[in-house]
Amino acid sequence: MSVNLDLTWLSPGPVSSRFMGSMDPLQILNGPVGSGKTTTVMMKAIRLASGQAPAKRTTLPGPDGARLPVRRFRVAVVRDTYRQLWRTTIPSWFTRVPREVGSFTGAEGAPAVHRVSFALGDGTLVDFQADFVAIGDQAAEEVLRGYEVTAFYLNELDMLSEEVWEYAKTRTGRFPPMDDGGPSWHGVLADANAPILESWLYRKVFLATEEERLAQGVALFRQPSGLSPAAENVRNLPGGADYYPRLWKITAAWLRKRMIENEPGYSRAGQVVYPEFSDAVHVAQHELEPLRGIKLGIGLDAALHPAAVLGQRVPSGQWRITDELVGEAGTGPTRFGQMLARLLAERYAGFPAEDIEGVADPSAAYGADKVAGEKTWIEIVAAQTGIRVRPAPTNAKIPRWEAVRLPLTRLIDGQPGLILSPRCKLLRAGFNAEYRFRRKHTQDEQYDEEAEKNDVSHPHDGLQYLCLWGGENIEIRRRVGEERRRAGSRPTQLSTGFAYDM
Repeated sequence: MSVNLDLTWLSPGPVSSRFMGSMDPLQILNGPVGSGKTTTVMMKAIRLASGQAPAKRTTLPGPDGARLPVRRFRVAVVRDTYRQLWRTTIPSWFTRVPREVGSFTGAEGAPAVHRVSFALGDGTLVDFQADFVAIGDQAAEEVLRGYEVTAFYLNELDMLSEEVWEYAKTRTGRFPPMDDGGPSWHGVLADANAPILESWLYRKVFLATEEERLAQGVALFRQPSGLSPAAENVRNLPGGADYYPRLWKITAAWLRKRMIENEPGYSRAGQVVYPEFSDAVHVAQHELEPLRGIKLGIGLDAALHPAAVLGQRVPSGQWRITDELVGEAGTGPTRFGQMLARLLAERYAGFPAEDIEGVADPSAAYGADKVAGEKTWIEIVAAQTGIRVRPAPTNAKIPRWEAVRLPLTRLIDGQPGLILSPRCKLLRAGFNAEYRFRRKHTQDEQYDEEAEKNDVSHPHDGLQYLCLWGGENIEIRRRVGEERRRAGSRPTQLSTGFAYDM
């Protein structure tokens, strides 16, 4: 029997409203804890069901017994475990559609089905079915293969595997059958907290540009930080506007970034080298194009995975990091120089050679047998690219880190002192999580003093040399000199925590 459900609902905020209006095939609503994501997606599913075209051959009895046109919609709500499904997802569902409405079957720790029909003002009925299921220890295909649904709702997508995401995309649009009219819309709905930087969700969706997401058919809707004046759903939280600031105070530092500030963050495997970096502040919304008439610097790391980072320091003092290039393991200087020459030809055509300069790890200037006529790594790369390459002033780790930290903490006319193009995916992943001090195996939180060597460390070394080339080395020396004068002795230690050899 059809019922009149009270589906009155007010959107948590502008981002949630845009999500509600989207008809993209793959939609993700991302936000901090408590931002109303789950309820928003559930209401979106009901709204989509209400917009489904009436079936061609199926009718249902209305309140007066007469058979009415019916809009048929089936969604599979997927969670990582049955414990979480019954502990959080299903209770949230019951706040919008009470258990006693329609027909609900299922027991805790197992799949459940809720089927309900409700009347619309146009004289049609909505036949809505929600299947609740968890993946657990099974393969995604094993769990999802039998479902013929209009849509999937992947609840807490950041907790699900990429396999679930990929397989769900292949199973939508199977209901209602085509001989009964087929679905007016079908696809995948999802919500997620900000993901861990090592995760597939970060690499595949959050790191992608708008153009790349568009090509995938993915629409990502990111709610503001809980600490932002524009935070969503605040009116429904205990304490109102004080909710997130109070939560921030009692939340572990490693968890605040993801769960409250809604920025991708790192797991507890390590501590990032640059905690000053903010993905929302320091990453440009669109790819940065090189600016003509301004010198181009290239920071080079001659490692097992050689790397180059290209950027410009504009007259205001802001760094614009436009490109990164990383060779495969074992790439020699000749091949890497050729790779860099191709990138320069493609992206920096028309730049005069005198406006391009490379700066490399000082160790790359040594090691060649001059008697035998050998060339150093720097000389070979310079020959292949046709640009000048000189050694960086130092390869000491702390001055290099500080050369990047200074622009990250600098504000210039309201703009960040360093802005990163979304093209630089390894640099971005490193800033957010993977360029880090690895945690030691101790009971308290202690970390190694050396940054972990991994795929992202090589372009980060290149970025450090680039910033030294662009004058941050001078700023460091100036600050050291001031502190030495105040101390009246030498050497001294900077307030940032490192000693610098003058």
